[in-house]
Amino acid sequence: MTESFQMQHLFLDCSHGMSGDMTLASLAHLGVDLSPLPGLLAQAGVACRLEVWQEERGGGPGCRVEVGWEAEGQPLRHPADIAAIFAAVPVADRVRDRALAVLDALTLAEAEAHGIRPGEVHFHEVGAVDTLVDILGACWALDQLGVERVTACALPWFGGSITCAHGEIPLPAPATANLMRGLPVHPTDAKTELVTPTGAALARVLVDEFVEGPEGRLLAMGTGYGARPAPTGLRAWLVEVREPRQADHGQGGEEDVMQLECHLDHLTGEELGTALEQLAAAAGVLDVLWLPGTGKKNRPAGLLRVLCRPADTEGVARAVLRHTHTLGLRRQLLQRLVLPRRATTCACGGACLPAKEYELEGRTYVRPEADAVARQAAALELGAPALRFGRK
Repeated sequence: MTESFQMQHLFLDCSHGMSGDMTLASLAHLGVDLSPLPGLLAQAGVACRLEVWQEERGGGPGCRVEVGWEAEGQPLRHPADIAAIFAAVPVADRVRDRALAVLDALTLAEAEAHGIRPGEVHFHEVGAVDTLVDILGACWALDQLGVERVTACALPWFGGSITCAHGEIPLPAPATANLMRGLPVHPTDAKTELVTPTGAALARVLVDEFVEGPEGRLLAMGTGYGARPAPTGLRAWLVEVREPRQADHGQGGEEDVMQLECHLDHLTGEELGTALEQLAAAAGVLDVLWLPGTGKKNRPAGLLRVLCRPADTEGVARAVLRHTHTLGLRRQLLQRLVLPRRATTCACGGACLPAKEYELEGRTYVRPEADAVARQAAALELGAPALRFGRK
């Protein structure tokens, strides 16, 4: 008999829109006490205040969140400036890593929208204190709820225009459109901004899978309303599910994995590169491997292999089909041996970076996380202060 345990998932009903403050407000309505956030940010040199209040609209009872600060206006910030703030906040590494990932997604989208290098991005509206609180607060609140997995429905598509620091721009804003690329959407008649850049970045990074609805035992619902006077808001459902227990990586051991593979000979180099990038970031994917070779009719071809946990097979298989348009996909259940390992930190490039510590034949090895090394390298290239991650 397969052993199982209970996990808490979060389902976001973002069919009527999503923004940073709506996300934070929905989590507050679920019961997360946001009062510690200003104190945490104060330790990183950011002085702000946070107001949370109950509000009822056509969508029923919910919450509103508003961030304020004493200083008039906010400075233009580079990505490294915001990353340094996140690095200095005393939160768990998993919270910090999520917040930095959201920041990275936002940075790349803004850079593409303006045709500049990521390090040259100046944050205007999205660099204000309220967005710092929205990003860090959402990641921190998920951790407070003990959420292991986030799912969401398709995002709404909308039109119209909006005036910002760059003048009048079409909706969705270019950065928002970049972040929504590859994500499921549904059309609406709205001519107002339903999804903000911050909301799109949170959806892109925090959502593990886009589904039609929650699955499991519904525990609670929170509704977050935004500053826009809309009758509906973002609804967040807390769901309890039972999951098969995987091998304890801290002790090492064996676990089942599903291997999906197919031969590809119809994609251009650009299409293949995009497909591999999207699959590596897809929810539930453990590993992606491309083995080049020669296929039928002497065409350049290759073998694509994707690993996932058995419970994630359906979603990962859909992702492979969606990003490659292969006409066939082989599936094979395998067993793998996992070395004992745990999260730790190590000194690298003048900073203390998150790392993996693992054991092999009685010896202990430490390997820094590649993403953290890349961020530190970028910070050093820009002349920014070293990003420091403290062990929790």
